[in-house]
Amino acid sequence: MNDFKPIFLVASLMAMGALSIDTMLPALSMVKTSYDVLSHHGHWTITSVFLGISTGQLLFGPISDSIGRKKTALIGLLIFGFSNLISIFATDYTFFLMCRFFQGLGAGATVVVSRAIARDIYSGTKLARLMSLVSSIFILVPVLAPSMGQLIITLLSWQFIPITIMLFCFSLTLWISIFQIETNKLNRPLNFKGILDGIIEVVNSKISRSYTITAGLTFGILVSFLNISQPLFQEYLSTGKYFSLYFGAGALAVGLGSILNAKLLTKFEPVKIVNIALKFELIWAVIFLIFFSTGGITNIFSVMLFLLPNFFVFGAIFGNMNAIAMSPMGHIAGTASAIIGTSTTLTALPIAASIAYFFSGSLVPFTLLIILVASLSLLITKK
Repeated sequence: MNDFKPIFLVASLMAMGALSIDTMLPALSMVKTSYDVLSHHGHWTITSVFLGISTGQLLFGPISDSIGRKKTALIGLLIFGFSNLISIFATDYTFFLMCRFFQGLGAGATVVVSRAIARDIYSGTKLARLMSLVSSIFILVPVLAPSMGQLIITLLSWQFIPITIMLFCFSLTLWISIFQIETNKLNRPLNFKGILDGIIEVVNSKISRSYTITAGLTFGILVSFLNISQPLFQEYLSTGKYFSLYFGAGALAVGLGSILNAKLLTKFEPVKIVNIALKFELIWAVIFLIFFSTGGITNIFSVMLFLLPNFFVFGAIFGNMNAIAMSPMGHIAGTASAIIGTSTTLTALPIAASIAYFFSGSLVPFTLLIILVASLSLLITKK
């Protein structure tokens, strides 16, 4: 099959949220300074986008089934692009966060549409191949975006980051409006009641309920790291402009974990992979909890030695958790995908906000979080 066009389209639409978050990471301290924000409130620059993505997925999933993928994608991109543009004129942190929320809202629409387009045009092995290729390209966003943000800051100022994102967004909008055909041929009536029915089905299914919770807890680890990564590396480990390289190494570890998982799935069931990976994560975190809490040297080497295997494990299990949660929901796949995705994010956000609020340079609370999440996940998913 001629993969370039669908790969480019799906990967680009899927990348909006990650682009908005990861390019801003090197600028978090500058944002706090610009708006005179207390250090433990700075995480809202990230959290507000995730809240928008959660809302956008639920809102625009049914809309895309009704008015079509193309129109929904264009609406999402316009919301995303204009909220980036307006954010550079924000005179206070509250208004800036409102702009960030609407960036997430628009990105939520593009995420939902990207998955829906993939399902519209391919199925079976072709769909699996498409999503595999998309994932291998998508992982480049968190690897490269912080470096792009750092370069923009070095050459210009942090306010040019949303301008750069906006230009990419509007270019994609133009491309889709001219070249993309509508892939949804059904045009179902707009039905938000289906969301409520879907929530009931997910809650009533032990498998879906259990793995949605564990996916949310696990995602909480990643979002927690996103919230503390900039102060950890730049303020406490003094990596300066090299922060983006260390962050990129973590993102690369996630990608490598995903690649290994794809190979393991040819021989093992996803439930078994998740179980073994969680046990490894638990043991690894306990070892480093002892190290960090007994005076072990917290330098860039020990921190990366701790983090990289955890990110690798995340890459190996997070997709499996979502796939297992979705497995009983084939008859309402689109709605269930939005519900599980939203539930995962809403579970993760309060966890991440708590870690960010109390972060003071020590990795002990973050390590305790990993131990708690791994232990609860093993307990929840126990047959």
